[in-house]
Amino acid sequence: MIPRSQRLAFWCLALLLTLSLYMKGRSPSVKGGGRTAFSRYTGQGITVRLAGKVPYPGVYRLPAGTVAGAAIKMTLAGGDGAASVRGPVTRPLASGDVVALAEDGAGNTLISLTKMGAKERMLLKIPLDPDLLQEEEWILLPGIGPALSRRIMADRQENGAFGSVEGLLRIPGIGEGKLAAIRRFF
Repeated sequence: MIPRSQRLAFWCLALLLTLSLYMKGRSPSVKGGGRTAFSRYTGQGITVRLAGKVPYPGVYRLPAGTVAGAAIKMTLAGGDGAASVRGPVTRPLASGDVVALAEDGAGNTLISLTKMGAKERMLLKIPLDPDLLQEEEWILLPGIGPALSRRIMADRQENGAFGSVEGLLRIPGIGEGKLAAIRRFF
């Protein structure tokens, strides 16, 4: 049996450890000057990547309707420089967008918007668009090799957009089974 004084010491140590872990896990408040690297938003929303000259680059989950300027502002220390950002600041973001900050030669901060590649979108479970994939991106899908990828691209150029993943059924070599294997990515 452990003496009472040692049990009390263990309980105090456990309490201190628990409190320190609790405090480290809390998101710092904006009023206190703290910054958080990841949004705690868990509702329906969009997944975007912030890149370039931002203090906290990475993948963020944001509420639907968030504009590019707001996404950048949340990574700037206390709003520093937010007024001098130029570019598509008011454009609403969509899942799979990449928002990058860069500086031009005059010291102005510029926003640029691009799209994530298919591999990143697949890893983040962001739906792909069959009308926007490139030949090398089709190959990433299960059961789609280089030859089938070339046929898909040739058919899209000749016959136009697929409209949805079901439009791929018009391609020789894609049947219900292959479509079922790739549908989860669209």
